[in-house]
Amino acid sequence: MATYLFRGLLLALTMLNSGLVHAATTPDQPSVAFYYGNDAPTELLSQFDWIVVEAANIDSDHYRQLGQHGGQLFAYVSIGELDAWRETNTPIAEEALVTRNDAWNSQVADLTAPEWQQWLIEEHVRPLWVAGYRGLFLDTLDSYRLFAPDGDAAGRQQDALVEIIAQIKRQFPDMQLILNRGFEVLDRVHGDVVGVAAESLYRGWNPTTEVFGAVPDEDQTWLYKQLARVRDDYRLPAIAIDYVPANNRSLARETAQRIHAEGFIPWVSVPHLNQMGVGLVEAMPRRVLILFDKAKTEAGELAYTNAHRYLAMPLEYLGYGAEYRDVNDPLPNDILHGRYAGVVTWFDESLTGASHYAPWLQHQLENGLRAAIVGDPGVPLSGALGSLMGVREVSGLTAASLTPLSHDELVDFEGFSHPSPVPQTSYQILDSTITSHLTLSDDRDRRFSPIFTGHWGGLASYPWIFEQASETQMRWNLDPFAFLQRALALPDMPIPDATTENGARYWMTQIDGDAFVSRADLPGTPFTGELMLSDILRRYQVPTTVSIIEGEIGPEGLYPQHRATLEPLARRIFSLPWVEVATHTFSHPFEWESLQENDMAGQGQTLAKFNYNLPIPNYRFSLRREIEGSSDYINRELAPADKPVNVVLWTGNALPPEKALAIADELGLRNLNGGNTSVTHSNPTMTNVSPMLRPQGHYLQVYAPQINENVYTNNMLGPLWGYRRAIETYQLTDQPRRLKPIDIYYHFYSAASPGALRALHQVYEFVLTQETLPLYASAWSDVATQWYHAGIAKRLDGGWQIKGADHMRTLRLPTDMGWPDLERSDGVAGVRDVPVGRYIALSGEGNATLYVTSSQPRTPHLRYANGRITEWQASPTGQLRFGIAAEQVPLKVELGATQNCQVSAPGARIDQRGNATLLAFDHARAERIEVRCATR
Repeated sequence: MATYLFRGLLLALTMLNSGLVHAATTPDQPSVAFYYGNDAPTELLSQFDWIVVEAANIDSDHYRQLGQHGGQLFAYVSIGELDAWRETNTPIAEEALVTRNDAWNSQVADLTAPEWQQWLIEEHVRPLWVAGYRGLFLDTLDSYRLFAPDGDAAGRQQDALVEIIAQIKRQFPDMQLILNRGFEVLDRVHGDVVGVAAESLYRGWNPTTEVFGAVPDEDQTWLYKQLARVRDDYRLPAIAIDYVPANNRSLARETAQRIHAEGFIPWVSVPHLNQMGVGLVEAMPRRVLILFDKAKTEAGELAYTNAHRYLAMPLEYLGYGAEYRDVNDPLPNDILHGRYAGVVTWFDESLTGASHYAPWLQHQLENGLRAAIVGDPGVPLSGALGSLMGVREVSGLTAASLTPLSHDELVDFEGFSHPSPVPQTSYQILDSTITSHLTLSDDRDRRFSPIFTGHWGGLASYPWIFEQASETQMRWNLDPFAFLQRALALPDMPIPDATTENGARYWMTQIDGDAFVSRADLPGTPFTGELMLSDILRRYQVPTTVSIIEGEIGPEGLYPQHRATLEPLARRIFSLPWVEVATHTFSHPFEWESLQENDMAGQGQTLAKFNYNLPIPNYRFSLRREIEGSSDYINRELAPADKPVNVVLWTGNALPPEKALAIADELGLRNLNGGNTSVTHSNPTMTNVSPMLRPQGHYLQVYAPQINENVYTNNMLGPLWGYRRAIETYQLTDQPRRLKPIDIYYHFYSAASPGALRALHQVYEFVLTQETLPLYASAWSDVATQWYHAGIAKRLDGGWQIKGADHMRTLRLPTDMGWPDLERSDGVAGVRDVPVGRYIALSGEGNATLYVTSSQPRTPHLRYANGRITEWQASPTGQLRFGIAAEQVPLKVELGATQNCQVSAPGARIDQRGNATLLAFDHARAERIEVRCATR
C-alpha cells in the first residue's frame, strides 16, 4: 500500500500566483490515477493516461477494460517491505527481513540481501510481466531508513536500490517505472524512470493518529523543492499524491487545482487509495448502486423489482446506469463516494437477513455517498443512523387523522392521493437543513414528512410514491426525475444519450420470427412471411432486422412439411439489402428462468396448459443450441454468405440468464428485446416506460425501446388494429422528455389479419413524417451498450473529456451549461436545439473534448443529419470536410452558421436558408462535403 513516510502537509494558497507560471509552461502531462481497492471501477479509471493498481485486485476482465482507451497500467510493487497479506510462493530468509513497519503491518527488507532481490524479481515482477503489465509503481523505496537512517548503512541500501532498479530494466527493458520518492538516488536512476511521485505535498494523513491535516510549512517546502527538481532538472512528470477526508470532495478539487497550478500532476484521495480521487481529470461517476432484496423478489429475478422497473429508467435519462447488488450479500467495503453517484434502494418491507446493511449504510453516508431511499428503508432510521440523517420516525398514524399541509413540485407529478393514505414510514424532521416535500399533520397536531431530502440524500415513503387504481393502472405521485436529481445531488454535466444522433431521433425496425409458418386471413391464405415480404418489406425499404425461429421452419422443427416453401421465402427476405439477419432462437423459450439445461422440450405447467418452450420432438433444452445452433442453421441454410446472423432477438418473457448473454457475446451477436414500454394517451404514465438495460453479471441485456403489437392487441385477441397506438407511445416517449428512440417492433402474425396489417402501415407512415436517423437493431444495441460504459470526466481547466464514444455519439447538454465552444472543443461535430433538449453531436472518433460557452456557435457545424458521420475534419478557422452515410435512405444534412461560407457536396441539392445550409441527396452516402469560410 502507500508508503509510511509523510514529509508534510499544507501551506496557504498564497503561493498559487507563482505556481501558475509552472502550469502554463509545463508540457502536456499524463493524467494519473491510483486505485488499490477491490473490484476496480474500470469505467472511471480507464479515463486516465496512467493507472496505478494493486494487481492482486485486478482480474483479466479488469485488465482488458482498464486499457480500453489507451491507458497505461502500472502495478504496485513494494520494493522495501513485505505486506502481511501478500501471498508468497517462496519463503523469504529471515535475515532479509530486518524490522517491522507497524503502521502498515508489514516487514521491512534489507535491500542488499540477495534473497530479497531474487524474490522481488522472480516472485513479484516477473509474474506481473507475464500477466501483461508493462509498468510498475515502485513504492517504499526509503523504508530502509527505519533501520539505517543515515551514514554508510544508508548508502549501502541506496546502492542496492539502484541495482534493483537496474536489474528490472535489464531483465524487462520495456517496463516503465514510476518511483514513489527515491529522491536520494534520482541522480543515478532518472534515465530508467518515466515519473516520480511523492505523498503529502499540501495535505496528508498520519497513520499513527489517523488524522488528516495540513502539511507543516517546513515539510511542504522541502517536498516542493524535490518535486520541482524532478520537473525542472530531470524533465520528468512530478506527481503529488495528497490525502483529504473522503466526504470532502470540494477540498479534494481545491487541492488538485493547487497542485496543478504548481506544475505538478495531482492525485487527491484517501490514504488507502481505495476511493476514486481527483487528478488532472475528475472522472464523473455514471453508475448508481441499486440494492435489492433478492430473497423477497419474485423468482429472485432483478427484472421484477420496483427499483429496476420504475427507477432505472429515470436514472438512465439523467445519465446514470444501474449496478445491482443483493443487499444480503457482502457489500463493497471500499469508499464509494466518487465511484458511484449514489446508492438507491426500494425495499417493500424491513430487511430480515441483512444485519450488516445499517452499519454499512451509515459508514458510506459518513464518507460522502448519498442515498435515495424509496419505499421502506429496510432498517430503522434510529440511533446513530437517524441522528446522521436528522430525522425521527413517527408511529401510530391512522388514515382518518391525516391532513396534507403542504407539498412542492416533487409531489403531484402524475397525480395526488385523495384521501391521504397512511405512509409506510414517516418522519419528524430534526435538522433544519432537511427539506420536506410533503408535510402532513395528524389530529394531535404533529407534523411529519414521508418525502424529504437533505445533505445525505432523500427518502420517499410508500404509498405516497404511487397512486394505484389497479394492477395495470397507476400514476406517479412522486416526480422520480426530480427526486433522484435532488436526493443524489446530481451535478450538471454533459449527459450521454442513446436516443438521438446528429439531431435526429433513432429509428429501428425489428420483426420477431413468430408465426412465419402461419396463414393470413386473406384470399388464398398465403403464409404471413409471403405477405410481409410483398406488402411491408418491399414497400418500406428502411433498415429492418428480421428473425426466424428455427424450431418452426427448420428440418428439426415442428413443421418440416413446410420447409420446402418457408426456407426459400426466408432466403428471399434475408437477401433484401435493407434486411439485417437475426435469430429468434431454436425453441422460442417462453420463460427463460424456468428452463434448465437438458429439460425436455414442451415441459411446463401442464395443469395451466402452458409450456416453457415449443414442444419440439426429442429436444432437450440447451442454451448453446438455442443461440449458436439456430445461428448456424440460419447462416448455413438461409442467410446470404456475406450477411450472417448479427443479432439475437430474445423470446417469450425475454429474461435470458447470464450464460445466454455470454454465449451471444462470445459469438459476436448483439442482443435486443425485453422491457414493456407501452405508455398511451389512455394510460399516460411513466410507470409504463421500462429501462434501456438489464445488467446480468458481466453482460448487458438491451431492452427493446417500445413493446411489440402483442400488448396493444391483447395478445392478438383484439382490437387487431391496436398496434396503431404505438404511435402514442412514440409521442409520449418523446415529449416532454425524449426517453426512447423509435422502434417499430412486431411479429409476422401482424400480417395474418387485414386490421393488423393496416395498423402496421399506419405506424410506418407516421414514423416517415418524423425527423429520424434509421439504423439496424445491431447498431442501436451497440449504442445502448456503449452508453453504459462511456466515460465523462471534468478537466481542471473546465473542459469535459469524453471517452468511448464511437457508437454512442450524442451528449445532451443541460441548457444552463450553455453551448459547445466549437473552436476549443475536439471531436464535436455540432449541436441542435429542439424542444426536448440540446443535443451535441460527436464525430464518432471515440474520444472527444468539450468546452462550453454562453454563446451559440459561430463556426460551421452539423445541426441535423439522418445519417452517421464516417469522417470528420475541422479546423479552428471553421473549415470543414466530412463524410456521412445513411442506412438505405436518401441522405439529408443541415449545417449551421454557414452564412459566410461556401458549401460543396457532389450530387447534393443545396439550399441556403439564412445562416443554415440544407443538403439533400438522392443516395445514402456522401463521401465529401466541404465547407470553406471567409477568413474572420
